[in-house]
Amino acid sequence: KHCVYFRGFTMAMVRVPECEVCQEKVPLPPHFEAPCSVQCGRICHLDCTQAYLRAQNVSSFEVGTTRLIDCPCGKGVYAPMCAICRRSLLPPTALAQTCSAPCGRVLAHRACMLAVKAFGARRECQLCRQPWQL
Repeated sequence: KHCVYFRGFTMAMVRVPECEVCQEKVPLPPHFEAPCSVQCGRICHLDCTQAYLRAQNVSSFEVGTTRLIDCPCGKGVYAPMCAICRRSLLPPTALAQTCSAPCGRVLAHRACMLAVKAFGARRECQLCRQPWQL
């Protein structure tokens, strides 16, 4: 927990969540990381979930055999969230990155990206402020 001071010297305790895998602080909002797919409140770093997938030699997230990290709640898995519909990106599904390197952290369902493109919408990445690559 961190102490935050507001005007008038009022103090409040703000809980900074920790990654359930590596036990380190998660400074970004949950929708930029990999929260539990049933929204139990637990969270995992996106980098930890990607390292887990690399260790499994997963070639594509679209493969139905892709296994994600189970959440201790017993009902969900740690999965990134779609930047558009805010639902979990669970395999098998087609993914798209909303922006290119060096960011590339914000993901979306490919179907959601196609809908954005069909409507001609213009959006910027909430992390790096680059325009989305549609």
